[in-house]
Order: sequence, then C-alpha cells, then structure tokens
Amino acid sequence: MKDKKTYFLLILIVTLLLFNYMSMREIKTNVEEYNMKIDSIQSEIDSISYMNTELDGKINSLHTEIELIDGDISRVQNNITVIKDNTNEKVRTITLFGDDELELFFAEWARQHKDSID
Repeated sequence: MKDKKTYFLLILIVTLLLFNYMSMREIKTNVEEYNMKIDSIQSEIDSISYMNTELDGKINSLHTEIELIDGDISRVQNNITVIKDNTNEKVRTITLFGDDELELFFAEWARQHKDSID
C-alpha cells in the first residue's frame, strides 16, 4: 500500500511539473507577442513625436506671421487715426470761415483744379 501511495505521489508530482513546464512555455510565448506589440507602439510614438515636432515648427512660424500682421494692423490703425484727426481739424477750420472766406477758399480751390485739368 505504501508503494502505491509513493507511486501516486510521484506521478502527481511529475504531472504537476509537466503542467508547470507547459504553462511556462505559453507565458514565454505571450511575452514575445507583447514585446512585438510594444515595439510597434513605440514606432507609432516615434512617428507621432516627429509629426508633433513639425507641427510645433509650423505653429511658431504662424505666430511670427501673426505678430508681423498685428504690427501692420497697428500701423494702419495709427494712420487712420492721424487721417481722422487731420480731417476733423480741416472741418473745424472750415466751419470757422465766414462767408467771404468760404467764397475765397472755393474760388482758389476751383482755380487749382481747373489748372490741373488743363
């Protein structure tokens, strides 16, 4: 009886060892698959990182262009303000003219324009 028990335990141990060995092989195979997936994902990350760097360069370029355009807009707005101020000053000056001064002003204006047409 003792021999049967020993054989049974021996067979059980061998069976467990075989089962353990088979399980370990499967785990090793899965690790290889995961490594391949990791390499693939790393490749995608590198590609996206490169594209991100290119986009950062384009963004910086656009920021520079925006700053130049903002400067142009500021200069145009300043010119508009100067022109408005000059126009308002001329309008104020004309409103202060009396009848004789207005007649003289328009006569001179008409003479200048007639000379330029001829």
